[in-house]
Amino acid sequence: MAGEIHSVLIIGAGANDVQHGDELDAATFQVATEFKQQGVQTILVDNNPFSVSLAARDVVDHACIGPLDIDYLLTTIDYYKPTAILPTLGNRRAFELTQKLLEKGVIQKRNIKILGVPEATIHQINNPVLLSRTLHAMDAPMKSIVTVNNYQDALQEANRLGYPVIIRSVLPKSNSTRRIVHDRSELADAVQRCLKQSRAGQVLVQQSLAGYKEIEVMVQRDKSGTMMMLAMVEDMDPIGIHAGDSVAFNPPQTLLDRQIQDMRDTAFAITRKLRIVGVNHVQFALNPTNDRFYVIKNSPYFDRMTSFVAQSTGYPVAKVVAQLYVGKRLRDIDLGDDYIHHAALVEPTMDHIAARVPVWGFNAVPEADRQLATEKKSVGTVFGIGRSPIEAMFKAIESRYQEPADFHLRVQEKLTDDELVMKLVHPEAGRLFVLIEAMRRGYSVDELSELTKIDPFYFDQINRMRLLIEDVIAHPQKEPVLVEAKYNGLSNQLIARLWKTTPEQVYQMAEDHELMTKYKEIEPSGGEFTQHTGSFYSALEDENEATKTAQPSALVIGTGGLRLGLSTAGDYVVAMMMRQLHADGFHTVVVNANPSSVSLSYPLADKRYIEPATSENILQILRIEQPQFLFVPASYTDLRQTLAGADISSRVVVIPDEGPGILGTGAHQSLAFNFLHDGKYAYPLGPIASQSTEESPLALRYPAELDSTVSQQLGEQGLSAIMDQDQPGLFQVVFEKDAGGQYHQQGVQPLPLPMVAFLAKALGMDLTGLYTRILTGKAGLDEANHFLKREGKGGSAIYQPCFPFKALHVAGAKPAAGKIIGAQMKFLTE
Repeated sequence: MAGEIHSVLIIGAGANDVQHGDELDAATFQVATEFKQQGVQTILVDNNPFSVSLAARDVVDHACIGPLDIDYLLTTIDYYKPTAILPTLGNRRAFELTQKLLEKGVIQKRNIKILGVPEATIHQINNPVLLSRTLHAMDAPMKSIVTVNNYQDALQEANRLGYPVIIRSVLPKSNSTRRIVHDRSELADAVQRCLKQSRAGQVLVQQSLAGYKEIEVMVQRDKSGTMMMLAMVEDMDPIGIHAGDSVAFNPPQTLLDRQIQDMRDTAFAITRKLRIVGVNHVQFALNPTNDRFYVIKNSPYFDRMTSFVAQSTGYPVAKVVAQLYVGKRLRDIDLGDDYIHHAALVEPTMDHIAARVPVWGFNAVPEADRQLATEKKSVGTVFGIGRSPIEAMFKAIESRYQEPADFHLRVQEKLTDDELVMKLVHPEAGRLFVLIEAMRRGYSVDELSELTKIDPFYFDQINRMRLLIEDVIAHPQKEPVLVEAKYNGLSNQLIARLWKTTPEQVYQMAEDHELMTKYKEIEPSGGEFTQHTGSFYSALEDENEATKTAQPSALVIGTGGLRLGLSTAGDYVVAMMMRQLHADGFHTVVVNANPSSVSLSYPLADKRYIEPATSENILQILRIEQPQFLFVPASYTDLRQTLAGADISSRVVVIPDEGPGILGTGAHQSLAFNFLHDGKYAYPLGPIASQSTEESPLALRYPAELDSTVSQQLGEQGLSAIMDQDQPGLFQVVFEKDAGGQYHQQGVQPLPLPMVAFLAKALGMDLTGLYTRILTGKAGLDEANHFLKREGKGGSAIYQPCFPFKALHVAGAKPAAGKIIGAQMKFLTE
């Protein structure tokens, strides 16, 4: 079939939001890379300015920046005439758009093949009622679900099922349409809200399975019907809390073998029935008292779980699935010399445990309700890998952006008993620390398990975490305690705070007692075969499996999980830097604990360390790798201070991920003239201006609409200010317009990373790559001039930030640069 598919239209995911971050862009980048190697052209439609795939011209053949709507897709299809369309990289929205194309007859008329899923499955994924009928027909265990279009029918069904019930929209206009209803007083509001959100004017009344265990099975199927289970992931929190807001473990920690096999068989049967090729996610609710389980969701597309499974197992999911899309069978896929023969056909086995924890945005949006329920509230995710659940959780917690564990523990200690009980009964974000505090106050495992419906096993693990922390506090500077702490994943920073000393002293003590961590390779056979994925995690063991990377090399520290304000722009800049480093002959090594990060993609990173960016990890990795360059985000201030006082040979380059906000936050109209500065000369990149409206606050336009005389005057003034800068970089000179129409210079600032991504796409050039070449000495002045003066594919464009207020149910929130979760861009037709 590969010969039949000459070009594939990929429907992108659009702006980052609460439902997705970088995982779909990372998957798109890897799938498109594999398509290229298979001789298949790609056309990508997306409007996310932070997308690496849209900027990777050597990977994506035709990057089309435009609205994700049916008209633009029709125009793109008419122009490029693709032979296939791929909806599985754009979330549910891509499935809805594909259905609209089917309804218009475009796909049938042009004989376009849909990759991954047949037409019937597209309709079923878009309509839960149709999918429910199919699953019922095959005797899959399903919860009761009824479709209604008014409150009275909803009330009748709720009384029949018994409270609590779940109310959901049919064909929702947004993702935040799932409500859990505990009594009649809550039902009317839930039905009214969900009816308004439904494009079909209908809602689903579902049996609630709150309190059951939530399990996700990820399977893979080829066109011949061969199937394999890639992973089974268990949420610590029960049904009733969104899976994206729970701590998740791969492999599962509390399931019996018969439970695993029964759910595995059911997932296979559903995937076979729906004739899915590629990945399929089947989510289950498991009643722990009688082993009965129910199918609650089926998702035959890439999502945050796909990236978590790929990074935690070492199995190259996107690379394999791309080959399945073009018609290869699992037994025919060759993963290269680093893997065993038929590795694509061998189900992943793990000799380690991965724990994924959510990243919250409540610091930026404090008015949002922190209570956890069926609608997702976290904005990102990070994960840790260890030999035990405790080690994996400690690492994951340490990887969250500037959220020290001891700070959260101290906050819980201040809770009154009544406040603690309230948080146990009505869980909030960060509940792991509440559970630790509850055990400290004497709550028994049985009591907590009854209150929270969390399996007793996890309370045993949480209690071990509590006891370990208390042991560290009680025995400062003691070697046996330090050994136990390091073995279980506590960072030097956390130990230092508990001992009221400095991380440097803890590091020195660990070095004196030869307690330096080693690194183990993550590969998908659990050590049974010799395979090399280039992914590593730390362990306090004797053998070190990580060796020095071939030179020249560069070590790049990722910007971590998605956080409000920066969104995934930091990940874009890091990934584009790595692409340029690769192109210039550097071997790239990345440290990142965000499973969704594009920087962890196999085409970009020669080696990956799945670790929190703590000082001890970075110093140890530097000892092993000895890179020429070390790229560090500016926000990692503790790490930068440690590096400044350490004896390292690498040249440190700071990535300005905590720069100033975008324009438009002041009372007056603002604009900025942008420049690339190589340390001696400055290259103008044009002006950008605030274009804010009530519908689109903090919007920007490039280039700014200015009188030519004013533009020349301000440009010269900006150039003079840039020439005073000592260091190379991407800068902007900000001006504000007063009531009299005069512009006044406000100052010089690094170009915010979201603007780097937007401006690069508006100009049609790789600004990050050029800047990286200047930093590493690979680009001369003549080459810079050539790049900046050449005729690109850019034009006038609008940047429109997106905010999480609707998803977090925050009314009347004031938009601000630090609250941005994503963005869209569009070109203006002149």
